[in-house]
Amino acid sequence: MNIQTNRLKVKFHIDAIKNDFVFLRFKRDSNKWKGARELDQLFGKEYQASAVLFIHGPFAYAMFKKPIDSYKLLSLIRSDNSFDDDEVVEVEPLENFVEGAECICEAWLAQILLNSLSASKSRFKQLHFCNLTGALLIIPEFSGKNADYIDAAKITIDKNYLMKVELVRHRKLISVLADINNKKIKAEAIKNKPRYVINDGTKTLRRWLDDSDPDVKKTYVPLSIDGKRANTEFLHFGSTADYNKSRAGIFHNVLESINENLSSYMHVELSQLETPHTIELKETILKAPKQLHSKLEGKSIRIVDRVDSDESRELAQSLKDALLNYVTDEKQLSFGKKDKKDALNIRIIHDKNYYDKSGEDDEHLPSTSEYQRQHITVEGVKEISDAIVKTTIKEILIKNDINERIISLFEWSKLNAKHSWTFAMYDDNTKNVFFMIISPDGTFEFKKLDGNNILEFTEYQEYIELIDQHKRDEWRKDKVLEGLVISENGDKNLIFRTDEITIPDLDSIQQIIEDVDTQLPNGMRTGKELAQIVEQCFSETNESEKDNVNALVNELEKINNQEISKTDFRKLSNESLSPTSKLGRNLRDYLLSEHGVRLHFSKSKEVIDNLFAASININYFMDNDSEAQYFVGQRRESIQSSLKDSSHLRKIIAEKGSNLVFKDILKTMDVDFVRTGQSTVLPFPFKYIREYMEMGKAQ
Repeated sequence: MNIQTNRLKVKFHIDAIKNDFVFLRFKRDSNKWKGARELDQLFGKEYQASAVLFIHGPFAYAMFKKPIDSYKLLSLIRSDNSFDDDEVVEVEPLENFVEGAECICEAWLAQILLNSLSASKSRFKQLHFCNLTGALLIIPEFSGKNADYIDAAKITIDKNYLMKVELVRHRKLISVLADINNKKIKAEAIKNKPRYVINDGTKTLRRWLDDSDPDVKKTYVPLSIDGKRANTEFLHFGSTADYNKSRAGIFHNVLESINENLSSYMHVELSQLETPHTIELKETILKAPKQLHSKLEGKSIRIVDRVDSDESRELAQSLKDALLNYVTDEKQLSFGKKDKKDALNIRIIHDKNYYDKSGEDDEHLPSTSEYQRQHITVEGVKEISDAIVKTTIKEILIKNDINERIISLFEWSKLNAKHSWTFAMYDDNTKNVFFMIISPDGTFEFKKLDGNNILEFTEYQEYIELIDQHKRDEWRKDKVLEGLVISENGDKNLIFRTDEITIPDLDSIQQIIEDVDTQLPNGMRTGKELAQIVEQCFSETNESEKDNVNALVNELEKINNQEISKTDFRKLSNESLSPTSKLGRNLRDYLLSEHGVRLHFSKSKEVIDNLFAASININYFMDNDSEAQYFVGQRRESIQSSLKDSSHLRKIIAEKGSNLVFKDILKTMDVDFVRTGQSTVLPFPFKYIREYMEMGKAQ
């Protein structure tokens, strides 16, 4: 089984590129190209650029379609006052960088070719390409109240050929000005931002280049709302429309557009990782309340109401009622105004904004060795849900584990460890290194190296040098150090987060979505026709099982010669034949195999494993003797109609002289208590270290 990623494998057809295009490079001070109107000016009638590009640094590029006189073009641009501060030269396209060559090459060449899709039409009528200020944007249908904002998808190819989809919100200028007048934001927030207007013909954004002010009701600026970045689900497969708006759907659309419009200039395919070692995600300690009975047995839980209002008292009572499902003895629960020593204290308080405005002392108190605390705010929690209760319990149990120095939420014996395992994190603020050393029986201790203890200074310096070495390489190698694992034999493995993500089987997923959305064919559109087909499907079914079938046939016969949509037929069949029943499955299978009609997107184990292998379970890939990669997806049963997030690959590197041992602790990520009900992307001991660091700050 191979897993695709967003890393592109690109083969340029350099001769074809040289034959069809001319490339110019513009050089100016490194911080002057961002948002520069000159880049958009190159698209005007005077220059007619096919694409422009700016990523970072002092260089920007423009691509022009031949036939064109390069000498005249350069002379025209150099005589334009707008480019007085720029050094403009013609460069040649190259597959790989050549020292001393005036060129555009590698990922930047791929990006400017990608940007030229702005001259092409998307295969989806509700998505439109445009090349703005050096980047490629895909403009969807207007969203938000009265199209108050547009969330455009920015498509980039980074220096490692990772193709990324990022949403950039463009707000209507009149709305932004209202926020400035109401002092929600400062005028400086849009001072140097470009203004865009909708091109009525192409339905894309274009830069406003006139000297006059644009109509504020029809003008957009790139700006977030309340500081929150625009976002959308990674993948939604509930319908074709939902799929096309998801990041994976946009990614897929761009790939298809590259193949349709740019195949003469570059061949693009996705990289693949081969044959992973897979651990199925199945541990769910938070799934049922009874599973936590033993973890909470004998423990006192104190609900501390520090607000003392009708709302907080109601919240406290609701919390107690919900907690009764998780304890074996009601006497374990109590109310109070003050925290109880050696109890699990759940404090009801106001949020930080309330205390900032009121001037009252903030009631949010960290846990200590004597008091374990978890907080609920009356502003943030209007009613006690199952998820809130589970999150509260698991957080306070983790703090209790830290206090008692033993892991209760995971059976450490599963690792079959004969000696201790150590997990380490570096605190950027304090420059301290924190360690969690876990014994084979699940007991543990923490250790902090701060360089102040002369007996530990050599050890501290060793770790600091190791960490600094890799942190210096983070930008160059596009990976971020997240932690360090040390085996029982002293082998050091470092964990890095990368921007490389895994990609499900989008071709097959899209095809199934389109099949489901396709209307019923001729001969299967009336109630009478469908009733006959249902009878044929169950012609050999035992009479004892036919009551529900007959009910469906009767409902369809009532419709008689009237047409019925696939959606309504699906609803009728689900009412009579449960979707999860044998009869329901038999009807769906019969319609697909005999008539080519797909009623729904199957969530069977086989389908999920085949189409979503890149999004489920723990998957580990060996690169060589000292490097590996892994990703943690979702549990198979959680795949319903969407995936909120993509799965990022993480890189494991064994320090020089160490063996690659991370594979031995993969099971430490098959837990659901780090992120409530979800898997965790790092071994869970790092969660304990973070909590311990917070407790240390409090003390």
